[in-house]
Amino acid sequence: MTPLRVALAGNPNVGKTSLFNELTGARHKVGNYAGVTVETRAGAVVPRLSPTRPITVLDLPGTYSLTPIAEDEAVAFRCLTGAESEPPDVVALVLDAANLARNLYLAVQLLELGRPLVVALNMMDVAAEAGTPVDPDALSRALGVPVVPTVARTGEGMARLVEALGSIEHVPQAISPLRARLLAGDDALPAPPVIEAARWRWLVSAAAAGTLELAGPTAEEQAALAAHPAAALTAAAHARVIARYREVDALLAEIGFTAAQRERAPAMSRSAAIDRVLTHRVWGLVIFVGVMATIFSSIFTWAEPLMGAIEALIGWLSEQVSAALGPGVFTDLLTQGVLAGAGNVLVFVPQIALLFLLLGILEDSGYMARAAFLVDRLMARVGLHGRAFVPLLSGYACAIPAILGTRTITDPRDRLATILMIPFMSCSARLPIYVLFISALFPAEERVGPFTVGSLMLVGFYALSTVSALAAGAIWKRTALRGPTPPFVLELPPYRLPRLRNTLLHVYDRTADFVRQAGTVILAVTVVLWVLLSFPRPPDAPDSGRAVAEAVQVDPAARAPEDMSAETASADPKDTSPSDDDSPIIHSIGGRIGKAMEPVLQPMGQDFRMGIAILGSFAAREVMISTLGLVYGIEADDENQTPLRDKLREAREPDGSRRHTPLKGLAAMVFFVYACQCMSTLAVVRRETRSWKWPLVMFVSMSALAYALAVLVYQVGLALGYT
Repeated sequence: MTPLRVALAGNPNVGKTSLFNELTGARHKVGNYAGVTVETRAGAVVPRLSPTRPITVLDLPGTYSLTPIAEDEAVAFRCLTGAESEPPDVVALVLDAANLARNLYLAVQLLELGRPLVVALNMMDVAAEAGTPVDPDALSRALGVPVVPTVARTGEGMARLVEALGSIEHVPQAISPLRARLLAGDDALPAPPVIEAARWRWLVSAAAAGTLELAGPTAEEQAALAAHPAAALTAAAHARVIARYREVDALLAEIGFTAAQRERAPAMSRSAAIDRVLTHRVWGLVIFVGVMATIFSSIFTWAEPLMGAIEALIGWLSEQVSAALGPGVFTDLLTQGVLAGAGNVLVFVPQIALLFLLLGILEDSGYMARAAFLVDRLMARVGLHGRAFVPLLSGYACAIPAILGTRTITDPRDRLATILMIPFMSCSARLPIYVLFISALFPAEERVGPFTVGSLMLVGFYALSTVSALAAGAIWKRTALRGPTPPFVLELPPYRLPRLRNTLLHVYDRTADFVRQAGTVILAVTVVLWVLLSFPRPPDAPDSGRAVAEAVQVDPAARAPEDMSAETASADPKDTSPSDDDSPIIHSIGGRIGKAMEPVLQPMGQDFRMGIAILGSFAAREVMISTLGLVYGIEADDENQTPLRDKLREAREPDGSRRHTPLKGLAAMVFFVYACQCMSTLAVVRRETRSWKWPLVMFVSMSALAYALAVLVYQVGLALGYT
């Protein structure tokens, strides 16, 4: 049986994605702010809700109208109008019962479109709590379509909604007086005979808005539009908008809405009182900075016990593998490659999960939209508006969905500028790098007030990345992407208590993605790097595959006492790392590549080991951690899998000095703040800009900036006497 295709439409932030998740059993991200869904998602309704006929649901991006003025709205427009493929069999329109007056304009447009329509009257609980309940039967009579009350957060009304959707083909919808008026409405510019009237209206509106290309006009349609002056197109579009709003007012009056209910959103009454503090020009910014500082500080401190437990577990597993398999190349692959590589990345899972949890709470509560409102003034100085800050904040988690989130930005230049800013934001893949160097090279016990030095450094790097992103945006908007600063219009949703189940599921899914990447991409790259770093073996290495240091062991009793005392006096008791010339890695393919890079890396204080790690991180930034673990695992031939943080802390040069100093670690972290080392990000930028030009510009400019600033930090630090 052919599945029934249902398009799920509605304004932003009316609970569409929550409803989609309830219908299909999916676990897509739900956020209490506009712009969470920026592309179409498809899912099958679970069999328990639709036992007789399969139903496929398309979750469309939120849109206030069918006049596409941004890429996400264009996606919804093309699906609903059938511009690129077959139109859906039925449209399920999600309305927010607590903000009905705002939602009905889209309902009027969908009635005008003429598609079979079912209304899901969502957030009935919020409307009832606010004292403004909506009568579904009265709304159904006024619209002339089925109206099903729902509460997507709890799953209430899902079965009735699916039943209404499934029966829509067997119960022809009568033409209500409202729909008849809309379909027969006079237009200032009548449609040409070859173009459908509804289609013509949207083309006129898109042309008047300056976004005709998003509507995908044919050559014939473009010619028909070109026959009319721009002023005539604008006047016709405005007249149609006014006519639709007259119908909205008539609808509200018919279902008994008072003037007060139309003018205000009842669900916002409590939120408005909170906003007097949280969006205050001064106190709001102070609170915002405090919230973000607390989040990044807690990431550093709260996850430490779990990180230590995972390190101990990896060490224990390594011991068991070595004891069970004995010496050999395969044992080295498992202990030095898999456990020292991917295992060192998994150590940071607690911090990744904590980051997603805290950001998820901010999103679900509605605070994210307030953050965008607070920084609007700052963004205006950059040349952008506050809406761009929403995808920038998402960049703290991952650049890829953040770049997709720029589809809500209407101006192409503003959108491109925001895309170029997002990779500067410190995503979750950079977090392990910061934590590794901070915990290994800086004192853990020192405090400044209630905060540790390490947590303040972490906050500082996130602040540096944010300021750098804003600076990059300011440069782009004043040069290649110059344009006027658009007015800022952003819907502030009501504050809500985060739904713990949804937040935890989101944390689980994102953390599982990180673990899967560690188990697939990172593991595969690590194994390849292990081969490159292990072969060819040193000329005198034994066939067992053990490190060269083991092959040249001499009985200490046979050595001269003076040799023993001289060595003991000159060697650091913690030093287990070979010098560069003694390292078995320099004989390998990877080691030779790293040594060739060393002259370029030395000005920023790094050696060939870090060069190998930087090369590995081009696949994904997290690979840098696994590569360093691999390098030190092979060099030290460490069967007990000493934590990588301890290896970096204890590594010594031949003269006994520390190989990794705080200054070198600082330079390395600065490099990773700016370096655009993520193939997936570059691929998404290529897809969104439809050109290789901008990914290449991004990669080259950010890499050059990263290197220059890392060199500057290290050289200035040396000149000031730091190490």
